[in-house]
Amino acid sequence: MSRCLFALAGALCAAGCSRPGSPETAQPRLVAEWTGSDTGRIVAGARAEWCDSLGLLEVRAIHGDTGLALAVYPVGAVRPDTYPVLLPARADSAPPGAAVVLRWFAETAIKGFQSDSGTVVLERADDRVSGHFEAALRSINDPMRLDLRGDFRDLPVTLPERGCVSRPPAEPADSGVD
Repeated sequence: MSRCLFALAGALCAAGCSRPGSPETAQPRLVAEWTGSDTGRIVAGARAEWCDSLGLLEVRAIHGDTGLALAVYPVGAVRPDTYPVLLPARADSAPPGAAVVLRWFAETAIKGFQSDSGTVVLERADDRVSGHFEAALRSINDPMRLDLRGDFRDLPVTLPERGCVSRPPAEPADSGVD
């Protein structure tokens, strides 16, 4: 599983909530809907964090048991642009690019999805970011597929609370000796 997917999935472990039509929707927020083998929607307060050492802008939103994260890898500084959505394993090694992950708790399992195509459009990228996205997602466990679309508005860009998470070292090749 890609390092980007691990980092994004780990970021989705925090809690947060917002209700559609509540005063929080005027605050920095993310709204997304998905269709396909399952349907759903998330409306939540969102965060945007810039990690300079990894060249990564991470946007994430969590509402109840549902979480969504976007990783945007610009060339140099974050700026308004269209970023192609790739598999998470490719996005961090082929800037400019982006990756998207989505997860929720179903009745008996955690449903996890990762992007394989689409676009993230940053309309504003200075001390705050706004934009929209469309992505095709595939399940990490079965053949389910989703089409996801959404937007995020007026998210203050901050530094990561726990610092930038470095990439884990590459695993050594198996020598074949036990």
